[in-house]
Amino acid sequence: MIGVPKFNMAAPIEVLITSDVSGQLWNSCIWDLNSGASLSCYKGDATNHRSLCILGGQYLLGASCTKPLINVWALQRREQHQLKMICAGKVNSLTVTHDGTYCVAAVAENIHIWQVCTGNLLVVLTRHYQAVNVIRFTDNGSHFVSGGEDNLVMVWPLASVLTCIHNPSVKPEPLRIWSSHSLPVTDVHVGRGGAQSRVVSSSLDQTCKIWDIVSGDLLQTILFPGSVLSVTMDAAELRVFAGSSSGHVYCVHLYGQPIKFERHVEDQDPEGVICYKGHSKQVTCLCVSMDGSKLVSGSHDSSVKIWDIFSGQCIRTLPHKGHVTNTVIVPTPQAVLDPAVKPTLPLQSFKRHLVSERRDDTGADSRVLSLRIPSSLGREQKFEENLFDNQDGSVEMGTSEASKEELKRLKVINRELYTFAVDNILNKQVT
Repeated sequence: MIGVPKFNMAAPIEVLITSDVSGQLWNSCIWDLNSGASLSCYKGDATNHRSLCILGGQYLLGASCTKPLINVWALQRREQHQLKMICAGKVNSLTVTHDGTYCVAAVAENIHIWQVCTGNLLVVLTRHYQAVNVIRFTDNGSHFVSGGEDNLVMVWPLASVLTCIHNPSVKPEPLRIWSSHSLPVTDVHVGRGGAQSRVVSSSLDQTCKIWDIVSGDLLQTILFPGSVLSVTMDAAELRVFAGSSSGHVYCVHLYGQPIKFERHVEDQDPEGVICYKGHSKQVTCLCVSMDGSKLVSGSHDSSVKIWDIFSGQCIRTLPHKGHVTNTVIVPTPQAVLDPAVKPTLPLQSFKRHLVSERRDDTGADSRVLSLRIPSSLGREQKFEENLFDNQDGSVEMGTSEASKEELKRLKVINRELYTFAVDNILNKQVT
C-alpha cells in the first residue's frame, strides 16, 4: 500500500533497563520485557539506587555508587563511556525532565539543578536537613518531588525555583511539605496529571501514603507488615505496589473495597491485596509496564523478577551479579534499535559552581547572555540578562537609575550580537 510506513514488527514497544552494584557484567543493561533477551549493555562503574534515567531518548545517565560522578552513554554507542560529569559529592538520586532540558540530582541534603544544553548549575536547594533519598518529576516536568532521611516529602514547582537565577536573594520554597512519616522516606512515585498528580511515598515506618498535590491533603495511609523500601503505581492508578524489607511485593487495589483513610495490609492476603512471594531479600525497586499487565521488581537477592500482575505469577527471572539498584521501563528509544541514529540533544559537562557565583579570570563582572535563535532564522529573538556584581553577587534589574542605564546599554550590545551572529555566522551556515 502506498504511503503506509514500515514498522519492525519484532521491535519491542517498551524496554526494561536494570543495573546492580557489582558492575561485573555491565553497568546497565537493556532488556526486551517480553522475551527477556538482552538488547544492549553499557559498561563501566556501577549505578547507585534511583540514579538511572534516559535523557531525551538519546543518552543514558547513571550516578556512581562510590564516586561523585554521573556517567553518560550515548544509547547507540555501546561498551564505552561518552562523558563523565563531576559533582560536588556522591549522588543519592538522579532524574531528568521528559524533554531533556533539566537534570536534578540529590547530593547529601542538597538538590542540584542543571540546564542540560549549557551544563550550568542553576540552583542548589537546601530545604531538606538530612540526606535526600529520592527525586521524581511529574509527567509534564512542571514539578518535582523529593523525599529524604528527615521524614519529609516536598513538592517543588520548577518555574518558581528557577526564578532565583535572576534574583539570588530570593530563597526558593517548596509548594508542599508533607511531614506525616515518622521514619525516613525510601521512595516516591508521582502519578499522571502534571501539577494535579497524586503522589505515593513509602517509608521505613511501614506505611505508604497517598497525597494530592493540588490540595496538599493526605488521601490515604496504607500500613504494611514491614518496612516499605520501594513503591509504584500502574498507569491507571488503580493499584499501589509496595516492596518490603521481607522480600514480599504487595499489590493493593485502591478501589477493591470501600475507601478508608487508613488501611491495614496483612500477610494473609486480605480482600483487594495480592502478595507476590519470590524474592529472598528486600525489594528496593519497582516499575510497571505501560499497559499495566507486568510488574518488575529488583531485590538485594541479585535478581530481577517480572510478574503477571493479575495472576501474581512470576513470568521470568533475570539474574544479576549484585544488589539490584534500578529497574526502569521506558518506550523503546530509536537509538537502541538503530545504531546509526546520532544524538541531536545538546549536552555539556555539568558545572560544579552556581551561575551566580562564577567570575571570569580577570575578576571583572560576569554577564551571562542567553541568545536563542530559531533554526528557521525567525524575526523574534529573546534575550535573558543576568548581571552579577563583584560586591554583593547580584544586581536587580529596574530598581535604580543606574540599573536602567545598564539595561539600555545591554540592549544595544544584544542588538549588535544578534546582527553579528546573523550576518557572519548563521548566513554562512545557510549558504
